[in-house]
Amino acid sequence: MRRGLLIYAGLLVALFVGNLYSKLELLPLLYMLLPLFFVEEKKLGFKNYRRGLLYGLPLTPLFLVFPPDLSCPAWVLNQLGIATAEEVFFRGYLLGIFGNFKTSLLFSLAHLVSFPTVNSLLVFFPSLLFGWVYIRSGSILAPILLHWSANLLYFSFVKEFPQLYHILQRQLTGG
Repeated sequence: MRRGLLIYAGLLVALFVGNLYSKLELLPLLYMLLPLFFVEEKKLGFKNYRRGLLYGLPLTPLFLVFPPDLSCPAWVLNQLGIATAEEVFFRGYLLGIFGNFKTSLLFSLAHLVSFPTVNSLLVFFPSLLFGWVYIRSGSILAPILLHWSANLLYFSFVKEFPQLYHILQRQLTGG
């Protein structure tokens, strides 16, 4: 558990440095991919791909109601990269150390460090779902796809309801 906390503290440092220096903004994402080099793929959840697809795609029918903005394919792929890095680190690595509830708290805290907004507090709840889906499917693919879909739907939804976006992006730091 101590090792997990130290590795998580390293992520907080990477987030802080990435926020300070724009040229290092990719540092946290690269840091979150480190378990790929030090942990066996199967331990991270790179298995059960069919179950991963089954559990990871339930949000996609909502794209019919709130279609994602596909005018910038690089942005869509960027969201996939973010979802992959976060899920490998939090679900694939930390969930095995801390369990779903504590990992979701750490996930929310990491978002608060980067973006001190109401929305960053609320990511705790989807994180619980991502963890549950990971445990249930046994595949890292499920939370990656679910996370990616949720991000795309979130941006589509707030584009449709901009007043909600302003509420969710309200700063918690008094600024």
